[in-house]
Amino acid sequence: MKLIINGRNIELTDAIKAYVTEKVGRLEHHYDFIQEIHVFLSVEKNPRISASQLAEATVVVNRAVLRVEVSSDDLYGSIDKLVDKVERVLSRHKTKLLGRAKSAKGESIRKAGTEEDAETLLGVDEDDLLQGVFLTYEDQEEAEVTTEGYRS
Repeated sequence: MKLIINGRNIELTDAIKAYVTEKVGRLEHHYDFIQEIHVFLSVEKNPRISASQLAEATVVVNRAVLRVEVSSDDLYGSIDKLVDKVERVLSRHKTKLLGRAKSAKGESIRKAGTEEDAETLLGVDEDDLLQGVFLTYEDQEEAEVTTEGYRS
């Protein structure tokens, strides 16, 4: 993983660079598909902006570029919030990639075999499934197929 740290309107000290490197380094342990991370730290000079310490990250991963922006009163707090937010975005991206991998094999996450199960187990057509067939379980062993209460 390549890490680039830039600063706007701020002098990047060795302590700030080491803090960013330490915090962003923990992402590499959890997500191995990160290629590059650009971290931009800046300070807004406008006195009306209360959260003037801004931290931005652009994360280059397989098949996507993810961008995260966080602002706060404290620069170190902004960096902490940034890393937490990047971690959530990476987790969401990883889940999306896993979902695509399952759908490429022909298995959808949302329709995990419901049509085939209903057709084989209950003898219900695909047309009935599209019209809204409801299954009510009165006993554990027996299932009743009804269309009662369905609005078409």
